Amino acid sequence: MKIFKKKIVWDILFIIYLIILIYFATVPKPPFNYTRFKGEDKIWHFVAYAGGMFLFLKSYFNRKFFLYFFGSIILTLPVTSEYIQALSPYRQFSMFDALASYAGIFAVTLFIILQNIIKKRIS
Repeated sequence: MKIFKKKIVWDILFIIYLIILIYFATVPKPPFNYTRFKGEDKIWHFVAYAGGMFLFLKSYFNRKFFLYFFGSIILTLPVTSEYIQALSPYRQFSMFDALASYAGIFAVTLFIILQNIIKKRIS
């Protein structure tokens, strides 16, 4: 029962994250001011998508249907959100933002996979 409750918590956190991410990616004006230093927005893209991928994998790593369903959303979201932003007069399309997002996704994916491999070898 404890494992089920943990999964529910991870599920809820991931869904909340996904809603917030989609909202921030599609509002007409950027929700934050990225002017402290050059490339700051790329760091935030990396962190936002890495955090989301962590929640996603904690929630759905062993559940195939959800892994494929939400995985396809996660993998298309960086480019899709950039195209949506290109439609706004206050925002612009940046492939580098999408690449930073994908870097966050793949960094966490690699970390979780390596962590699982190490756990299996130890036990």
